[in-house]
Amino acid sequence: MELDLDLSTPRSRRTVVPGETVDRLLCASECRVQGSVFDEMHRIRDHALLRNARDQVYVALLYQAGWFLEWMEGPPEGIDAVLRRTADDPRHGSLRVVHRSRGPRRLTQPWSMAFRPDQEPPAHFERRLKALSGQPAPDPASAWRRVSMPREDPGAAGRADTDRYQRVLVCAARGTQSFELVRWLGQANGCEVISQRLAGARAGSMDVANQYVDLDGGRGGMLRRVVATARNGLQIGLLQAFLSDYSHIVLLLCGNSKHDADLLHSLVAACARLSHRPVLLGLGRADCDHAALREVARGGGLVYLDCDIDDAANAKALWAAAEPALDLSRITTSQW
Repeated sequence: MELDLDLSTPRSRRTVVPGETVDRLLCASECRVQGSVFDEMHRIRDHALLRNARDQVYVALLYQAGWFLEWMEGPPEGIDAVLRRTADDPRHGSLRVVHRSRGPRRLTQPWSMAFRPDQEPPAHFERRLKALSGQPAPDPASAWRRVSMPREDPGAAGRADTDRYQRVLVCAARGTQSFELVRWLGQANGCEVISQRLAGARAGSMDVANQYVDLDGGRGGMLRRVVATARNGLQIGLLQAFLSDYSHIVLLLCGNSKHDADLLHSLVAACARLSHRPVLLGLGRADCDHAALREVARGGGLVYLDCDIDDAANAKALWAAAEPALDLSRITTSQW
């Protein structure tokens, strides 16, 4: 593609304000990295943080099926500068812009990224890119979802941005129960569990795991994606950018008041700038202090529902307790 960009105008330095109106761009490119793509993405991050700060541009980068998908937000001249550098970068080939618009800033951090090491053929990813050109998305988040849906079910992409597609996030106050629950759901329903890595602007400590499973046959034929994330994942800008898409966040409580409260405070901080806030569902033994957790949630403008469960270590029992509360028809308008 040819990029006719005039970068001669000096860029003004200013403070980035979450929620401000900015230019938003999504572009895709073939990955031409030799060797470890995940390691190379860390090197891209280190260089991008220095250069993009100058241009006041926030970036989220996805690797999937041999492709990069890059989401940028910032002033138009800054985005054009980042786009030009990407076009000239030998690690990116066949660059194409798939979405450009102006609207509210959704990315909360200068840099975040996702690495999805699945075996999806590159041709499937490219097919969704071409489909998007015929059905423009209203915003970059919507375009990102449509392109990154790793499903060849013809109806899946069409449901990605409708009320027939529900997203549920699961996070545990301690341990790996959220991941155990998602893996059990995959096994019990004969569905593939997709793994990915997320990383934020800081190296090392901000690299976290993420797993999800897509379940068919829910209420009214709804497709339900259940996502497990590590607690640190709540601090990553890319995950925060999609929090408003979740109907519920299921909290697997441990009964330790400090750990449970820390999880609630992390969620309140992550959801602070959202226009739509997910309903929180706290699952734990009877000794969990739901009243205190409800007050923390209420202080952050979040609805908190509680559910006591005898065997909090049993994935089947956890899902049996959580699933009835995920019925969208039971959520009142005031809870959205």
